Amino acid sequence: MVHDDIDLSAELTHTIHFDYTQEQLNSCFRICFELWKQGVERGTLDRLLERIQKVRYLSEEEQLSYKHIRAKLKHLRFAFIVLDKKHKYPWIFHATIALMGNLQDVLKNKKHNAISRFAFLVRFFTTKPIYALSLRALKQFTPCTPESFQIYVNNEIEFIRKHLSKGAVTSKEFHEMRKVISRQVALYDNLKTLYPCSYHRDVSRFLSTINGLMGNLHDELITKKLNKAQDYYLDTFRIPDKIFCRLQVLVNKYLDKTIYP
Repeated sequence: MVHDDIDLSAELTHTIHFDYTQEQLNSCFRICFELWKQGVERGTLDRLLERIQKVRYLSEEEQLSYKHIRAKLKHLRFAFIVLDKKHKYPWIFHATIALMGNLQDVLKNKKHNAISRFAFLVRFFTTKPIYALSLRALKQFTPCTPESFQIYVNNEIEFIRKHLSKGAVTSKEFHEMRKVISRQVALYDNLKTLYPCSYHRDVSRFLSTINGLMGNLHDELITKKLNKAQDYYLDTFRIPDKIFCRLQVLVNKYLDKTIYP
């Protein structure tokens, strides 16, 4: 969940299908919720945040622990946007995860002036009153229908296709493309766990490879942003072939299905 295994030999031979029942989609949400409920230790997170505020530093082991906690939160966030009736995540929950990501970036890049600020904000969003509001919103999950799920995923893939046709993208646009892939990775992580088969394993492996490659490149883009070497929102670049070609294969496998009118 934290590390995407990059397997450059992974191939996508299957056409992507959407033949999932309501119960299967509901099961995907339940596994995300249980992972969050049983796997996220607020006490551990509080101690890590306190240490960051005091010394503006985490050891490699502590950074990994922090990353694992955020990954479990992100997995539940994925469940809301993909599997909830509204296809939206609770705002406070999302803001907490986003700020944790900002803190992770400045820690990794040793931007000490920004570390204290983001640590303070994350601690604020994880205080008991704010956490209670977030928990209340999480309990309001309403499952989407299989038809709504199909429409949502189709729109996500269309978003990728449109950006591939642009030739060059900004770092922000690339990040939004990677979010789509990350959500698909999370979906197939659940499916291969709940319903193991070669189809789910192969799609998961291919998606994980794309996500890992995109994640590595995005780390470089964040470093350039923090060092003011490249404008994250304005400067454009061509997506490297090893990512572009795999994204094109993925999009075509969705388009093989007669799902577009």
